[in-house]
Amino acid sequence: MKFRYVFILIFIVLLLATACTGKRLPPAAPPIEDSRLYDYADSFWPALALLETGENPLWFELGSGGPLHIESPESASLAPYVPWPHARFVVGILPWDGFLVMAINREGFLVLGPAAEPPAKTSNSANMAKVVLYQASADGFWDAYTAESFFIWKDNPAILLYRNDFFTEPFAPSPQPQVFTLDKSSTAPMGARIPALELFPPGESWETELLRRGPDGLWYFRMKEKGMVQNETAYFCARDLEETSERISIDTWRNSGSPEKLENIPPVMSGILDSAVKFGLAGTGQELILRLISTGFDGTRLMGSSAATAAINDENPAFFYAYCRDKPEPLALAVLPDGQGFYFREPGRGRSSVPIVRSIALPALPEEFVYTGVALLGDVVLASWEEQQEAGIGAAGFMVMKVSLQ
Repeated sequence: MKFRYVFILIFIVLLLATACTGKRLPPAAPPIEDSRLYDYADSFWPALALLETGENPLWFELGSGGPLHIESPESASLAPYVPWPHARFVVGILPWDGFLVMAINREGFLVLGPAAEPPAKTSNSANMAKVVLYQASADGFWDAYTAESFFIWKDNPAILLYRNDFFTEPFAPSPQPQVFTLDKSSTAPMGARIPALELFPPGESWETELLRRGPDGLWYFRMKEKGMVQNETAYFCARDLEETSERISIDTWRNSGSPEKLENIPPVMSGILDSAVKFGLAGTGQELILRLISTGFDGTRLMGSSAATAAINDENPAFFYAYCRDKPEPLALAVLPDGQGFYFREPGRGRSSVPIVRSIALPALPEEFVYTGVALLGDVVLASWEEQQEAGIGAAGFMVMKVSLQ
């Protein structure tokens, strides 16, 4: 009910603003059901809303007050472009224990989960799906920091916070701790210690800025001094985040950002790659790069050929945002930033054994808007989007829609 009141208050403010400026408001977005209609005993996170979606997508914009339901990205507020470290946007999406988790820069975690009860059997229930939107907010603590590295730590989603001093000087103290996780036992993100990152005593000026898994399976991270004259940068590598790290060269660090070989892709993704080349969405296939998430992964994995690695800096490779799963049946989905892509599905028992590969198109976005991630929760697709201009982000949010992958 609190979430609904927020919508009403925002609508009143916009209506008054419209009366002053003479601009017309877009038609009101369809209502969202009150989340209290269902019992969510399996989670301690506050449930923002129970979402009912069919072939028409539900759009949400990210703002200082949390996610706001809008009619479409075209009706998003005219947020000024700000450097991405200071914008509110979806850092990434990870499947986790039956949920889809989004890390939100400057905010906390948003979680999409299945409804606790099946939808009522009505005449149109077969065409609708219900999911629950949860929030684990950091209560303003994250607002002064940048969240960039999103990964799984000790079986929980984790985000790394740091002070990005490329665009502005740090004005807040160093985040302590730097890593926060999502846990079902807490309504808010929980602080975590990662031994491999503890190379300097707490309170010193060094902070970890970026943590990633390299194509060799090792963990690589960059640390930088803050507030000093030189602001030195150092690079490290660890076999396991529970172990100590060793210092590496800048060349080794740069190579750690290369994609894994395409030979490492899950078998269910092969049909997607073949179709992308066949239908001309990936050129010869040599420039294709996947940003792939899946259950069992400890984060987003970058996969591509050696030619694609060179194309990252020299050309314009085809970046596919991809998702795959093995259960209840093998399925994969991959889309380009404009929403064009393919899905692949292997029918279960009692059906034809012929795999299905078909094209798919997410709802079209306005000019300068792009999709930045995609995942599936049952038959519901979750996709993040942004309004981009070089290093700046304007409006940003996510979309939820039921899809038919038959």
